[in-house]
Amino acid sequence: MPKRIFFIVLLMLIQFSGMPQNAFEFTYSTTDDDFVLDSALDNDGNVVLVGHIGKVIEQTGDALIIKVFPDGSYQEKRFVRQDTVGVFSRINILDNGDYFVTGSYSAENNSESKDHLWILILTPEFEIIEDRFFMIPEGYIGFGVFANSLIDEEGNLALVSIAIRQYTHYQVGDFLLYKFTQQGDSLLSRLYPTFPDARIHGFFQMPGTDSLILFGRGYLQNGTESMNFMDKDMNISHGISLSFLQSSDIYGNNIWLNNTDFLVLGNRIVSGNYSISFNRMRKNGQLMAELQLDRPDTIEYRAINQAMVLAGDSVIYIGAYQSYNLGWTTIPSTSVLYLADMDMNLIGRANIGGDANCYLWGIIATPDNGVLAYGSIYTESGTFASDIQVWKLRRKDFEIITKVVEMPGGVAGAPVWPNPAHKVLNISLTAFTHNELLRLRIFDASAQKYIDKQIKVTGNSLEVELTNLPNSIYIYELETNTGIKQTGKFLKQ
Repeated sequence: MPKRIFFIVLLMLIQFSGMPQNAFEFTYSTTDDDFVLDSALDNDGNVVLVGHIGKVIEQTGDALIIKVFPDGSYQEKRFVRQDTVGVFSRINILDNGDYFVTGSYSAENNSESKDHLWILILTPEFEIIEDRFFMIPEGYIGFGVFANSLIDEEGNLALVSIAIRQYTHYQVGDFLLYKFTQQGDSLLSRLYPTFPDARIHGFFQMPGTDSLILFGRGYLQNGTESMNFMDKDMNISHGISLSFLQSSDIYGNNIWLNNTDFLVLGNRIVSGNYSISFNRMRKNGQLMAELQLDRPDTIEYRAINQAMVLAGDSVIYIGAYQSYNLGWTTIPSTSVLYLADMDMNLIGRANIGGDANCYLWGIIATPDNGVLAYGSIYTESGTFASDIQVWKLRRKDFEIITKVVEMPGGVAGAPVWPNPAHKVLNISLTAFTHNELLRLRIFDASAQKYIDKQIKVTGNSLEVELTNLPNSIYIYELETNTGIKQTGKFLKQ
């Protein structure tokens, strides 16, 4: 059956650095099951996606790579190795612009035991420069699908993978660490047995040093999430438990605020309530600040792989998906993009995916300070049949801009005006003192949070740009350090 490609360009083109940038959405749909595990931005401003294409139930398939251009068009290639089942897990861009792709495959056509670590170096046109493999260590049955990698301070590629072993009736994983030159030569491999099982949730370089940090589970023998410190040769010196964060996993990315503080995400579970915890942490494990991103009566998860990215030097995108039930159900799961700043203020939100069963795999920043998100659309609830969904949004598509202004005398007397509002809403600040710090929150009728940011009272009115808010009834709150002082409703139409 021929491939069906559904392509929708949503908004008008804009120009950025001489390159067309636009918002778009498309579905990569085939008769196979398709999914994307990782992404990278190449030297020409294109987003390169890697993953798998095949039949999940039949345990067949091949590695897949897709290059998405700034105008929403794309180029694809399926890498077929005869009598194998393969997948691409990670992609890094080399100093010369070539692509370093890592994955795994099984020479026995068995997707459950991919015993070959697969290294490919590709040109930007997907031509193969190097094609190498490394066998799983003795005693293990295969490589895990999930991995993480980076180009270190010496210009080498450091890779954190998982080696799967059989443990009684279960399969569990240990950390398996590699380092390669940019030509694909192996420099080292190191195995770390774990308990009870290895999980990789983040891997990045400490600024100003050659040391590395691995977020995950398994290094500490109590099985808790930990922040693990490595030297340049990938020896783990120690780990700091992160169990105090009450999160099922902590996702770390390379977003540093200074040489000691950085930002992380967590899937937090408190009293059966699932939410995303946006945290500022210190490298000694100390929690400095926290912002909860959640909606009552739902289960909210961070994107499965790349869940938080920095665009430019001040904008942070957070990817998530939301469900009313655990797992795949007949009730749609919605993917969500949050927009935040470096001070951990929530300044925008966009729901994507419509009414489909949609699970977000990851996000990546684009050269125009926008974001490209990629996920899986499941055509039938409760099955593995999936297509790849790609969205590109610009910052201006869902940022909510606020500013404190001084209105003419007598105008700022009403609590909120105009109501209903169309483009701009004004909220009176006359009940607060000059230079007082407030927290502004805006929720829709279903308690979805669209903004949560600190405001300093330097005028008598708060002006809120409503263009990117969907038409609905909203609740606003103004909170001081002693509690909520002002709240009310408004209609945006």
